[in-house]
Amino acid sequence: MKVFNALNEYEHFNNNYEENKKQSVPYILEFLNMFEKWKRAPYSEIFKTKAHTIHYQDWKFEFGTLNARELLDHSTTEKILTVTFKNLGTDFAKVPFTIESLWETSAMWSEIEYHLDRVSLLDEDQRVVELSSIQAHYEAYLYNPNLFVYSTAAHLTSSFCNLGAILHAFKLSKVISSISLNLPLKFYKKIKKTKGTLFKGIVNDLLNSNKDLTPTTVFLALLENLVESDIDILKLIDKKVLDVNVILTASCLPNRKAIEAEILKELNNLSLNIFGSDSNLYNFHKKQGIGLFKLSGIEGTLKLPSFVLIALANKVNRCVFQGWDEEALFEEETLAYNRQDHCEKIFHMMIT
Repeated sequence: MKVFNALNEYEHFNNNYEENKKQSVPYILEFLNMFEKWKRAPYSEIFKTKAHTIHYQDWKFEFGTLNARELLDHSTTEKILTVTFKNLGTDFAKVPFTIESLWETSAMWSEIEYHLDRVSLLDEDQRVVELSSIQAHYEAYLYNPNLFVYSTAAHLTSSFCNLGAILHAFKLSKVISSISLNLPLKFYKKIKKTKGTLFKGIVNDLLNSNKDLTPTTVFLALLENLVESDIDILKLIDKKVLDVNVILTASCLPNRKAIEAEILKELNNLSLNIFGSDSNLYNFHKKQGIGLFKLSGIEGTLKLPSFVLIALANKVNRCVFQGWDEEALFEEETLAYNRQDHCEKIFHMMIT
């Protein structure tokens, strides 16, 4: 919604500018602040680029918090978590725990699930070889210090839930991420305060200090409460249908049906503050989003086959899916590049 408010405001800004009218751009600034909050790029530091070992038990984490700053260096009361990755006692990177990590762990699980679905069609000998190859591929991704800002959610889940299997780590971190990204603000105050077993009280401080939607804080609270409960996590993951209510109950949250009903209510009530040429596109995406949520629920796309997501993205026409022949390939990439070029020009004009 903030993106489309900003695009519509940009249209009005240009019209008023041509007529020499005074104007402000609060929605453009709001969008840019949101974009800055997603990335937190200035807070990342990489000390070493190649790990000594990729065994999850050889990695330790040091946690801290700092006050976030908005665009134009304005201070805020919001605090963010920083994670220093240590391998055999050596610092490798210090990164902020951002919403990008939650998105990435969800995307990675969809990719993994697609690979697993294809591997299941092979005979037993081939399946063993391919599964080993998949494990090695995602280990290389997970233990690349340059990518820690994206893989933090999976790292924390793997280490603190004692999940040596990379696939288990991504599956559980995906579910917790999806709950965290979807949880309405009204439920934040219902989250059970943690005992501080993992994060030494930082989670409760973040819950108390941040008054806006902060999915990363919710993730930390859900993870810490899950570990502090008497739940058998491996048994939870191994079930064909992962029971999301187990994770919610560990943090004293309402059941999934109650939360999903509130989410649908909020989604239906969303509306733009500024109308313009991009409003129809916004309404289209809103309708598609509500339909997808009804199918997938609060745990995200865990119960939807990956090919369903590919079909949906293709229908929306905002992703490139290569054709079987050279002409189709060229046509799809051209359309994608044109869209990207258009968006980059608009973004550049917003900030200059």
